[in-house]
Amino acid sequence: MKIKLDGVAETLLITLNARAKDYENPKSVLHDKKSFEIASQLDYDFKKFDTAWASYYGILARAYIMDEEVKKFIKKYPDCVIVSIGCGLDTRFERVDNGKITWYNLDLPEVIETRKLFFKENDRVKNISKSVFNDNWTKEVITDNKELLIISEGVIMYFDESEVKKILEILVNNFNKFELHLDLLYKGTVKMSSKHDTLKKMNNIVFKWGVKDGSEIVKLEPKLKQIGLINFTKKMAKILPFSKKIFIPLMWIVNNRLGIYTYNK
Repeated sequence: MKIKLDGVAETLLITLNARAKDYENPKSVLHDKKSFEIASQLDYDFKKFDTAWASYYGILARAYIMDEEVKKFIKKYPDCVIVSIGCGLDTRFERVDNGKITWYNLDLPEVIETRKLFFKENDRVKNISKSVFNDNWTKEVITDNKELLIISEGVIMYFDESEVKKILEILVNNFNKFELHLDLLYKGTVKMSSKHDTLKKMNNIVFKWGVKDGSEIVKLEPKLKQIGLINFTKKMAKILPFSKKIFIPLMWIVNNRLGIYTYNK
C-alpha cells in the first residue's frame, strides 16, 4: 500500500519503523504488534533508516518513558481524557488503554485520512482532523470535568519558537486545567538536521527549535508550571547494545527530554 505524506508529516514513518522493527526483536522494548502490522502493509523504503541506530534506540526509549508517564496519569485518574497532538500513526492508546480513558488524536487532515486506513474510531477514541494552530480543535475535546492530559511526541522540534508559543497560548486559553507532556529537542541539535541520522535521508525537513532544561516552555507561556524533566537517555542507556554504550555520556547531553507541565486556571 502506497501512502503520500509530505514534509514533516512524513517523519511519522521514522517512528513507525522503529516500533515495527522493535516488535521483531526478541528483546522488544514496546511489544508493539500494531505498528509492525501497519509497517508491513506499506510500500515505503524503510531500509534507508537501517543504519540510524541512534534514532532507533532513542525513539524506543522516548516511547517507553512517555508510555510510563501516561500510565502514571491514568493510574491516578482512570477515566481521564487524553489528547495526542500530532498523533501521526501513533499506537500509544493501544499500549496504555485501561478500558476507561477517552482519547483524541489530533493531526492534519491528510494524516488523519491515512490513520483511518489502520485505526477505527469508537466511543473512546476520536480523531480531530485539524491543524494544531486552528484553535477550533479544542472545542471538539469534551472533558466533562474529567482530568485532561495533553501529550506531544516528535512534533514540537519542527516548529519555530513563535509557533510553539502559539500552541501553548491555544492550550491555556481554551482549557481550564491540564497536564502537558512535551517531547523536547536539545537546543544544540537544532542546527544538526543535515547530519541527523534519519532527517538527512528525507527531503527538506529540519529541526527548528530546542531547549536546554525545559524552562524555555514556561518562558514562552508563564501560566504553565514545570513539574518535571526526564532525559530519555535514562532508558536508552539500558537498551543500547554493548558496542554503543561508549556514546552514553554524549547522549545525556544531546538526547531529547520529556518536559512535564501543569496548568490550572
